[in-house]
Amino acid sequence: MSASLVALDDRVAVAGQLQPADMKEIAAAGYVAVVNNRPDGEAMFGQPRTADLKRAAEAAGLIFLDLPFSGPRASPDQVRAFAGLLEERPGPVVAYCKSGLRSSLLWGAAAIAQGRALEDVLQAAQRAGQNLAPVSDVMVALAAAARG
Repeated sequence: MSASLVALDDRVAVAGQLQPADMKEIAAAGYVAVVNNRPDGEAMFGQPRTADLKRAAEAAGLIFLDLPFSGPRASPDQVRAFAGLLEERPGPVVAYCKSGLRSSLLWGAAAIAQGRALEDVLQAAQRAGQNLAPVSDVMVALAAAARG
């Protein structure tokens, strides 16, 4: 697999940029869905088109959810969509962006919106090598907006 998957909790792993060829391995590892948090055209080279990733994911039997955003600018609708995927679909999910940080932020906001404590989210992310402390205010605000 081109990117390593890092578990944030028992349901969600994050990764850097995935490739279409990774989708069969992700499905074989027991994942049920892939969430894209990277806008098309962000990198000049080496970034596959979202349409190609979606096609490969669906061919491997995975759900593909396209929720791209830049920097920490996720929307409450994206938080709701991610939380909804977790509520509606049993099984583990992989979210990816360039480094896994945006995907971790979206997971954190969704987890807080679903009632998880900020401190638990920060600790889980830290264990996975993602420092969400600098964006904790953003996550809390997104979670509140997603609930409202």
